[in-house]
Amino acid sequence: MRAAKMPQNDNASDMTPVPGALAPWRMTADLVALAGGAQTEVVLHDLTDPVHSVVYVVNGHVTDRKVGQGVRHLVEEMLLRGEHPEKGDLLPVWWFRHKDENGVEKLIRSVTMLIRAADGKLAGALCVNQDVSADAEALERLGAFLPPEMKAAFGKSSGAAEPAQKDAREEELAAGKSVADAVFDLIDRMVDEAGKKTASAEASSNRPGRKSSWTREDRVKLLSFMDSRGIFLMKGALEHAADRLGVSKVTIYSDLDQIRRMARFGKTPYWRG
Repeated sequence: MRAAKMPQNDNASDMTPVPGALAPWRMTADLVALAGGAQTEVVLHDLTDPVHSVVYVVNGHVTDRKVGQGVRHLVEEMLLRGEHPEKGDLLPVWWFRHKDENGVEKLIRSVTMLIRAADGKLAGALCVNQDVSADAEALERLGAFLPPEMKAAFGKSSGAAEPAQKDAREEELAAGKSVADAVFDLIDRMVDEAGKKTASAEASSNRPGRKSSWTREDRVKLLSFMDSRGIFLMKGALEHAADRLGVSKVTIYSDLDQIRRMARFGKTPYWRG
């Protein structure tokens, strides 16, 4: 018997620091990737910095994940479950399609576990993304040889995602005002972390992260990330972001208008995440 091939570590010689609370999870990521094989990607997120949350990646070729990228689909779950550990930290299976750099579309099965610090606050997430394209194709080929009643039985499994979607909607409604509070807290964290990464700018007040010299480029980078994650769908989020960035609502509206117009042409102003 041959030893299994070790998974591909994609962490640039581990130059990106991993917070202490998340460091033990790196070995877990390696273990899951080794057990799952080359088509199993494992991503460790530091959710205290949503804009650059990815701190550790194994087999990043599956969905092109790289250290330093931000969260994709976790924002909603961060808002719904961040202050509600009783709802559970193992998230429902999520399916999505991903196009690689060659334009090849993959079917991805994704599972995520939220990670909490000792104080119970959300600290990170461990995401496992599996390329199941070959499995889906094999099932389709097998279906051609099955009688109709067996095809129907296979088809029923595709509806398994519906209860999870319904649960998410119910959670969103039940969360009420706490969701708005969580959105504002998330904006604060994003602004604070972006402020730390632009060390040349001086703080304009005692509030951390608020800067007197946000360049338009820096601001649009941050707003583009927020908008792509649906942050501004929450009432009051735009006003809160304007206050934290030290600009008017009109300025934010203008920036978002440019971001959305350029997105329609497949362009991202100043920044690509």
